[in-house]
Amino acid sequence: MSKNVINEKERLETIKFNQDEKDFNRNKWLFSVGGIGRDMLYCLVSTYFLQYVQFGLTLTAGQFTVLYLLIGIAGRIWDGINDPMMGAIIDGTHLKWGKFKPWIFFGAILDAIFTVLMFTVRPSGAFAGWAYIGVIFAIYLLWEASFTMNDIGYWSMIPSLSRTKERRDKITTLTIFFAGIGTIIMTALVTYLAPGRLLQAYAMFSIIAAVMVIGLQTMTAFGVKEMPREESETGEETVSIKRMVKTFVSNKQLLWMALALLCSTIASSILLSLVYNLYYLEVGYDGNIIFFIIIYAVANTVMQLIYPKLSAKLGRKKIQLISLCIMAFGYIGLMFAGWSPILPLNLITLCIFGLPVFVGYTWFYTATLVNISNCVEYNEYTTGSRNEAVVSTMRPLIVKFGDAFKYAIVTLTLVVSGIYALSQNVSQLESLKDKYTNTIDTVEENIEYVTELQYYYGKVQAEAEPTDAFYAELDAEIAGSAILVNMQTQAKYLDVYVQAYIQKTESDTNKILEVKAIKDIDVSTYFVSGYKYQIDFTGGKINGEEYDNVATKIYAAKREIGSRIALRAACTLLPLILMVVSFLLQRYKFIIDEEYFEMMMAVIKKHKEEVEASNVESKDSAPSLE
Repeated sequence: MSKNVINEKERLETIKFNQDEKDFNRNKWLFSVGGIGRDMLYCLVSTYFLQYVQFGLTLTAGQFTVLYLLIGIAGRIWDGINDPMMGAIIDGTHLKWGKFKPWIFFGAILDAIFTVLMFTVRPSGAFAGWAYIGVIFAIYLLWEASFTMNDIGYWSMIPSLSRTKERRDKITTLTIFFAGIGTIIMTALVTYLAPGRLLQAYAMFSIIAAVMVIGLQTMTAFGVKEMPREESETGEETVSIKRMVKTFVSNKQLLWMALALLCSTIASSILLSLVYNLYYLEVGYDGNIIFFIIIYAVANTVMQLIYPKLSAKLGRKKIQLISLCIMAFGYIGLMFAGWSPILPLNLITLCIFGLPVFVGYTWFYTATLVNISNCVEYNEYTTGSRNEAVVSTMRPLIVKFGDAFKYAIVTLTLVVSGIYALSQNVSQLESLKDKYTNTIDTVEENIEYVTELQYYYGKVQAEAEPTDAFYAELDAEIAGSAILVNMQTQAKYLDVYVQAYIQKTESDTNKILEVKAIKDIDVSTYFVSGYKYQIDFTGGKINGEEYDNVATKIYAAKREIGSRIALRAACTLLPLILMVVSFLLQRYKFIIDEEYFEMMMAVIKKHKEEVEASNVESKDSAPSLE
C-alpha cells in the first residue's frame, strides 16, 4: 500500500473521529439538559402528590388510604403491563424520525396535560369524597401511561449514544446531574412556597413543570442525533412479550441489578417522602426546611461532578462500600437525634446528618445506574443481541415498583401511627385559607362568618367531653348555615379554625395593620369598610409583636410518643437496612466490574470484525453478473 493511500486513510479516519466526537458532545448536552423538565414533573407527582393530598385536601383516613393503595398497587399492576409493552413498542420502532424521539416528544406533551389536571381537579361539589378518588385515579393512570412513553424512550436512548465505558460514564453522570437539577428546583419551590398557601402553590407548580417538560423535551427530541441501529439488531425476530421475558430471564445480571435497584430506590424515596412529616412534627410547619434542600442540592451537584474521577480511581464496588458507610452515619444520627437535650432534632442537626445520607446515595445510585446500563452489553455478549429498550425498560419499571412499596410503607406509617389524622388539622387550615380567599369578600360576610364560627366553637367549649355523636349533631346544625357550608366547615375542627388569624390590611398599600385570632375578634369593631381581610396561620411579626404559627402549635400539642417512634423508624432504620441489602447484592452477585466490561467489549468487537470480514469475503467470492 502506497504512502499516499495510507495518509488518505488516516485523514478520513481523523475526519470521522472528529465528526463522531462533535456528534457525541452535541448529543450529550441536548440529551442531558432535556432531563431537567421531566424530573421537575416527575418529582412533583411522585414525591409531592402525597404531600399535596395530605396537607391540602380534606379526605378521610379511609379515602386517603384507598387512594394511595390504588396508586401504589393498582397503578403498579398497570405499570407491569404498560412498561414492558412500551419497551417492546420502542424496540420495534422503525420511523424516519428515529427509534426513541417520537415517544419522548409526544409522551412529554401528554404528561404535561395530565400533571396540571392532577393538581387542579379537587374534591368539591360533584367530585367530593369517593367521586374524587375515582376521578383522580383515572387521571393518574393516564399520567402514568404518558410518562412511561417518555421515560422509557428517554432512558433507552443512552446506550445508543455511548459505546465506550468513558462515554457511558460521562453521559450517564451528566444526565443524572441535570435530572437532579430538575428535582432540586421543584423541591425548592415546594418546600419554600407551599406552607401556608399550599393549594394555590401546587397549581402553579404543575403549570411550571408542564411548560418546562414540553420545552426541554422538545429540544431533546428535535436536537439529538440518533445513531443508526446496531447491526446486531438487524434481522431479529419481531419484538414480543416472549422475547422480553426471555431477555429478562436469561440476563441474570440484569435480574440481580433489578433487585438491588429496587431496594435502593425504596430506601431513598421513603426518606424523601417522610422527611417533611418529620420536620413538621418535630421542628415546625414552615418553609425553613429549604436549607435542608439546599444541602441536598449542593451534595448532589458536587458529588455528581466528582463521581467520574472517583470511579476511574476506585472502581464502582469500592465507591459503593464507601457510600454505604457514609449513609449509615447519617441515618444513625437522624435515628437518635431529638430524644434528649444533648442531641436535639432541629434544622441544624437535620442538615448535619442529612448531608452524609445524600452524599453517599448520590455516588451509590450513579454506580448502580452504570451497572444497569452495562447489562445491555452483557446481553449482547451472552446472546448476540443488545435489546436496548427491553433491557433499559427494567430501570424505570423497577423505579416504579419501588414507588409502589414506598406508597404502601408511607401510607401505613402515616395512617397507623396517627400522623395522618394529626396532619388533617393542618390540611383544614390550608383549606380554610383557600376557601376564605375565594368565598368571603365583604365586611358583612366576614362578620357573619366569624360570628357563627365563634358561636359553634362556644358550644364545643361548653361540652365537657365531646363525642362523635355530639359532633354529628353539631354538623347537622352547621348545615343550616349557608356561609359555613360554603366554607366546608366540620364541627370536629372548630377548635382549629378559630386559632387561625385574620389580618386587617390597608386596601391601597396592602400594609398589615392588625392581626387577631378568630376566637378573639370583636366583630363590632374589627371589621370596618375600606380595609381588606385575609387568613393567616403561619405566624409572623406585626407592630413589634409576634404571633405564633398555629400549625406548629397544633403539632406540638397533639403529637404522641408512639407516632414519633414509628415515623423515625420508617425514615431511618428501614432505609438503612434496604441500602445494606442493595450493597450486598451488587457486591456479591453482580460480576460486571470495570475489567469484566472491557473483556466483554473486546469480545463483542472481535465478533463484529469477524462478521464484517466474513461478509466481505462472501461478497468478493460471489460470481460476477458481468
